[in-house]
Amino acid sequence: MSEIILEVRDLVKKFPGLTALNGVSTSIKRGEVVFVVGPSGSGKSTFLRCLNLMEQPTSGEIIFKNQNITSGKLKINKFRQQVGMVFQHFNLFPNLTIHKNITLAPVKTRKLSAAEASKRADELLKRIGLYDKQDAYPNQLSGGQKQRIAIIRALAMNPDVLLFDEPTSALDPEMVGEVLALMKELTQEGMTMIVVTHEIAFAAEVADRVLFMDKGEIIISGTPDEVIRNPENPRAKEFFSKVL
Repeated sequence: MSEIILEVRDLVKKFPGLTALNGVSTSIKRGEVVFVVGPSGSGKSTFLRCLNLMEQPTSGEIIFKNQNITSGKLKINKFRQQVGMVFQHFNLFPNLTIHKNITLAPVKTRKLSAAEASKRADELLKRIGLYDKQDAYPNQLSGGQKQRIAIIRALAMNPDVLLFDEPTSALDPEMVGEVLALMKELTQEGMTMIVVTHEIAFAAEVADRVLFMDKGEIIISGTPDEVIRNPENPRAKEFFSKVL
């Protein structure tokens, strides 16, 4: 039985005039790759942002490594060192070089020496074939290169969990493949990942488990076969018939 690293209990998130999450509960095991899919407006990104406390839940609990992170007693920056986030629009610092983008947080928040952080950045840049871009600035890179940099920037913190919020939706179609290839490598290496995506075929290929959300609720949770390829739930069946 794998260790449960993240548990969500009856999570509710309300905005004025809108209930974005309506009693979401699930648990994530260490090393598990979970994809969150569903129609636009179903609460997928809100769910992910609550997991990183970028959105404060209205009610419910999020337990990370046996600690209630929604208790209000948490040092958020320390928590975020352990739960990395990769955004749809990269969120790189435009005024910093690629190398500085990667080393900034490890030095400032994890208190690594500049030499240690630099060595780690070099290793990660070589891994994705962008070592020659370390002195470039984000606006000098393609979308696919920026997103791969954003992923290794998160990896530089050695997180326990990586959250991906629609990591390919801002990319030109020909650049999607290079980002998905890196994500697939990470799944094979045992990284715990929670991925919100519209890349349904990719989810079907690499996910351990798929959560299908609609109207702020998890309607069905199971293997890619149970959720994507052969769903019994009528709403899931209707959705996947249109997107596959």
